[in-house]
Amino acid sequence: METLNKNAINNGIIIAVITIAIQLLTYYAAPALLGATWFGIATGLIVLVVYILFTIDLRKKIGGFWSFKQALTGIFIMSLVANVVSSVFNFVFYKFVEPDAYEKVKGYVTDGLTATFEKMGMSGDAMDEAVEKATESLKSQYQPSPLDFLKNIAIAILIGFVLSLIFAAIFKRNPPMFAPVEEAE
Repeated sequence: METLNKNAINNGIIIAVITIAIQLLTYYAAPALLGATWFGIATGLIVLVVYILFTIDLRKKIGGFWSFKQALTGIFIMSLVANVVSSVFNFVFYKFVEPDAYEKVKGYVTDGLTATFEKMGMSGDAMDEAVEKATESLKSQYQPSPLDFLKNIAIAILIGFVLSLIFAAIFKRNPPMFAPVEEAE
């Protein structure tokens, strides 16, 4: 179990570094993508694939077999570490390194959502209200108060636990009940 926990922590740190790298690369190299709905969906899918690959890697590192409980424990520790490291980084980065990020991102998100809602045929007042709601919710990510920070971590941990339950059910693999019989030559 100690090996599982150690490997889960290592994988969680690597996942956090990957997500932070994607975030920084996007923020500095192509910030307009932050307002594109398709980019948000694509990033979510990429992170999901990363979690799947690291879950399989974690199972391999402990011998290829694990019970549901072991799978849940390992995957949740991995998710917890990744979420906490990413959340702490986001808080520090957006609070101290890039305190004006909200205004920058708000413009891209407003433009992207307006274009999306226009394609959907949404009326002007409803569109303005929806865009305002969306940009206001960004504030907790890009200008987080300590309470927002704690709320964001709590939500990330809850989502991580639910995904860990699902992944544990999918990726558990019990060892065979009987050892394979080797034929004598």
